[in-house]
Amino acid sequence: MLPIIRVFGLGLSTYGICTAVGLLLMGVVALILGRRYGIKPEDIVFGEIIALVGAFFGAHILFGLTNLGDIIHYLQRYIDGNKDFGYLIRIFQVYVGGMVFYGGLLGALGFGTLYCRVRKINTESFSDCFAVGIPLFHCFGRLGCFLSGCCYGIESDVGFTATHAIVKSCNYVNRFPVQLLESALNLIIFSVLLVLFRKRILTCKLIYAYLIMYSVLRFFDEFLRGDVYRGIYFGLSTSQWISIVLFVISLILILKKNNYVCDSKNIIPNQNYNAAL
Repeated sequence: MLPIIRVFGLGLSTYGICTAVGLLLMGVVALILGRRYGIKPEDIVFGEIIALVGAFFGAHILFGLTNLGDIIHYLQRYIDGNKDFGYLIRIFQVYVGGMVFYGGLLGALGFGTLYCRVRKINTESFSDCFAVGIPLFHCFGRLGCFLSGCCYGIESDVGFTATHAIVKSCNYVNRFPVQLLESALNLIIFSVLLVLFRKRILTCKLIYAYLIMYSVLRFFDEFLRGDVYRGIYFGLSTSQWISIVLFVISLILILKKNNYVCDSKNIIPNQNYNAAL
């Protein structure tokens, strides 16, 4: 694996680079698609920034919740006798320092919705623009995971053996490249959503289409994941339970009949809307 690359003697995280590229491309896609709805470019940019703040907190909070038992255990040890502040910091670094994609996604959706409410932007049209780009961002994010050695796959004869992965348990064991599989499938989801957008199919509901497709993807590729420390409950991982919930909710919402498309402020009947992409 290649967690760090050096440019002019400066060590750069390959995960950080891939994530940055993905975020940039997601923003560019949203800017282009936002023209259909008349959303101002600055709202797209600031909306993405606000959503990223929500993603940051959401990803860390969900990771912490998956380790809640350990956090409580070590906090109790801290209270009972170990008053070293550095010990307290290390607890949170280890058990809250990681990130979970679903937590980031839910946090981003929440903060993005709040931004739309404050700016009086139609939430459905705003989410349509970003729904298309989310899997493109995730595609690059998973490439970063592969290069860093996180989110690694199960032991397998087919795959790769890492020697310099950030996560030590990934090293020196041949593992299935589940990160690359998810990256490729996210690229397919992006392509499908782009076609749906261009053909005006599921207008104002593309975020639900994305959640349905990704929740199915995530549910099954979790069986190929080897990092079980994320939490297993009744035989399924935390992400699989979230996938089930999101799939059911999104399916219900996407089946609700509507015959409209959206602009930046209003919902307009389909036959009266002539803006083109």
